[in-house]
Amino acid sequence: MIACIFILTSGSSGGGSDLGSSIGYLFIIPPLSFLLWYRPIYNGYMKEQALYYYLYFFFGGWHLLFSLYMIIGIPSTGSAGLVQTIRMFIQGHLAAAIIGTFAAVGWIVQGAGNAFFYRQIWAHRKAAGHTSIRRRPN
Repeated sequence: MIACIFILTSGSSGGGSDLGSSIGYLFIIPPLSFLLWYRPIYNGYMKEQALYYYLYFFFGGWHLLFSLYMIIGIPSTGSAGLVQTIRMFIQGHLAAAIIGTFAAVGWIVQGAGNAFFYRQIWAHRKAAGHTSIRRRPN
């Protein structure tokens, strides 16, 4: 959001929509992240039920795609990713470009961490033998 404020003050044509979208993300992402991927994986590990793992994989996968979208940084989408940062460097708005670089690097670190944990949880689920079919004891 701070990077989008700098993009707005640099005179970018889509700066207002960037700032508005980033404020929306600030209020939407935390509760959705808790409900849609943090809570399911907690329940998955705690109860060892495959359904919770699949909920995490579905919504966590969408979050991975969203992270990639934010890393790219398409103008007027609320992202200060790579495209926005390169535009600010080219236009000579160094303050917005430097803050945008921090935002892009932050999204890259967050996306890489999310991908790492996604892979770790996938391996745990596979090693535990979880399937979508519930087996009854003989």
